[in-house]
Amino acid sequence: MIHLRNFLPFLFVIVHSLAFAQIKANISAQNYELQSVDLLVEDVLVKINQDGEISGFQNGYFDGEVDYYDDANFDAYRFGKLKKIGHLKIDYWDTLDKSDLKYGKIKNIGTVEIEYYDSFEREKSGKVKKIGNLQIDYWDRDVIDNSRLGKLKSIDHLRIDYGLKDIIDSSKYRKLIKFGSVNLEYWNDKVFDKEKYGKLKLIKGNTKDVSVNLVW
Repeated sequence: MIHLRNFLPFLFVIVHSLAFAQIKANISAQNYELQSVDLLVEDVLVKINQDGEISGFQNGYFDGEVDYYDDANFDAYRFGKLKKIGHLKIDYWDTLDKSDLKYGKIKNIGTVEIEYYDSFEREKSGKVKKIGNLQIDYWDRDVIDNSRLGKLKSIDHLRIDYGLKDIIDSSKYRKLIKFGSVNLEYWNDKVFDKEKYGKLKLIKGNTKDVSVNLVW
């Protein structure tokens, strides 16, 4: 019989890994910049765009009655917004300060809670901070190159990076080069492969759990 003390760390690894099932980055097939990320959290697929906003969600197949919040007097912060689709309920943040950047933004999708960075977080203010248990972070200002400023930097343990300015090689500038264990390479020979220069050359590391997808 497995001792509970020895089993708990193993159980944590299993639960922790399940939380990251099917994280997918969607990049433009024209400029290879990150457009959005799909996150599967508690059976709800949540899409976050490059600006740190919730741009969509899905819970299996949408099926059932669609309803909206319709009380303009007591529910001004969510008036006219989607209330439920079938059994999936959606709620929004209500704050005393209507200038609060999270006021009226999605708070819950079913049992998945969404949190946002406060106004004092400078460039991150108003962006999604947590989706369920997943912590979201963004790139801050850089002394040399601010091309990553405000872009997604990490989703919990998963690191995201982009090509920086390079006087010699600009083939990957501003483009997604790393998404967790997935690495992307670009054609960088202006002499022999000049027609392909700057175009995607290789995606390596895609799995069913973490992947990068081209959007045409």
